[in-house]
Amino acid sequence: MLRVRPTVHTPHPEAWALLLGEMGLGEITPPPATGAPSGTAQRCFAADSGRILLQESAKPGTELVFEVRDLEKFAQWTIADGTPVDLRTAADGSTALAHITAPDGLEFTALGVDAAVDAGTPRFPQDTETPRPGTLAVLALWNTPDVPGASSTLANIGAKPDTTSNGGAWAQYRAKHGGFVAAHAGASRGIELSLEYSGKLEALADRLSSAGIEAQLVDEAYGRTLLVEHPDGAQLWINERQQDLYGYSRH
Repeated sequence: MLRVRPTVHTPHPEAWALLLGEMGLGEITPPPATGAPSGTAQRCFAADSGRILLQESAKPGTELVFEVRDLEKFAQWTIADGTPVDLRTAADGSTALAHITAPDGLEFTALGVDAAVDAGTPRFPQDTETPRPGTLAVLALWNTPDVPGASSTLANIGAKPDTTSNGGAWAQYRAKHGGFVAAHAGASRGIELSLEYSGKLEALADRLSSAGIEAQLVDEAYGRTLLVEHPDGAQLWINERQQDLYGYSRH
């Protein structure tokens, strides 16, 4: 099992929760294992594919996290495929996690969760590769000066290629049990939260508008994007699932 579940560290968890709820994500209660220190305010939301954890923090930022069923097997398979894994104890002093450092220096983790709580997993197997119209997926954007290294790391943890640019600047991978991660060429490394919508973005824009949330629809070179102001003072990008594959390949 592999599911994408980025952690959004934010001083405004309640405002984030309201935004995610208006976009159609459902809250998971109680939240799955996180390893955060006792007393940390946190809430978890499931999209049609993938999850997002909100964690209260004075400093905003996004951390890449995956959910797996069996942490030790995940570590064994990842090491066998060529990526080192360090099994550690999380900040709560009791939760085990797998710590990985990618070739570009980005550090991320995987946590074992209850597979029976399947919110955030596509309802039908084919939806993992060909999402139905109107579905919303978590897309963690991995900015990196080393797209091949990030791609190799994602493949070694069990993610599968989804959409890649022929020029090598974009490599999007899907997790079998929900969510995407896209390695994107950039001068420095870092993780940003974004989402992918399967279908026409006007439908999502109308939903947000009826809730009083402003969104700007823009055309990019690779497709259309809905820009939504989020509570930490920046924009959340919601990409329309790419249909024009000129210069790209779908796997």
